[in-house]
Amino acid sequence: MKFSMKSRKALLGGGLLSLVCAWQPSVLSATPPATRESSYTVYSRGLRVGELKTVCSLVPYHEKKALKFEARTRVNANFVVYSYKLDTEEEALVSDEGTVRYRRTTREKDDVCQVEGRLDRGRFLLDIRENGVRRTLAVDRDRYDYTTMECPEITMRREGDEMTLRLLDLETLTVVTRRYRWVKSEEIAVDGQRIRCRVVEFEDPNKKCRRWIRPDEVGAIVVRQDGKGKDGSYSLRMTQLRGGR
Repeated sequence: MKFSMKSRKALLGGGLLSLVCAWQPSVLSATPPATRESSYTVYSRGLRVGELKTVCSLVPYHEKKALKFEARTRVNANFVVYSYKLDTEEEALVSDEGTVRYRRTTREKDDVCQVEGRLDRGRFLLDIRENGVRRTLAVDRDRYDYTTMECPEITMRREGDEMTLRLLDLETLTVVTRRYRWVKSEEIAVDGQRIRCRVVEFEDPNKKCRRWIRPDEVGAIVVRQDGKGKDGSYSLRMTQLRGGR
């Protein structure tokens, strides 16, 4: 398997980093904000190739609650005829308007890509800098239903439900049409506890995935994800969960 930048987008853009939300922000209470930390291992070709850690917390935003999402991904794949190294930091703020801020820095060998985005006056504005070359991108809000940071599959009500949505994919920086299907429900064991998950399959022109997901008070937990993109397949497995309910 070639673990190229396209593979990385199939991996992360497939939703590995969009472990975020399908929740209704409410007036902020006096109680401390809820926080959840999740740790994952990334596998490729049956081998452990990387780690992902996410932190999700509820924070004040315009007198309501918003979800702050932070993630750090490290991949170091060493195969017999190929090696690959990747380091990514990502941050997003999701409110009742959807994703309102987004930031990502990716280091892949000698290449560096920085993305900063914000929702502003009905458009999502993206400033992109790749190896010193800067460009901008504006996506009208009425062109997409959700971003990939928002886990819209949580809105499905029962097993067997299907839906098709327009997503702003913040990994590929394009709007894609993605089809979802709630296949079944299943329990997954993580660090001594059993988590009841929805098993959801989704597909768009760039990727095809099966995701084990569960809503909680902080957002939506992705417990496991098996995916395939144009250049290869991967498996993401949760190893530790702290906080959230």
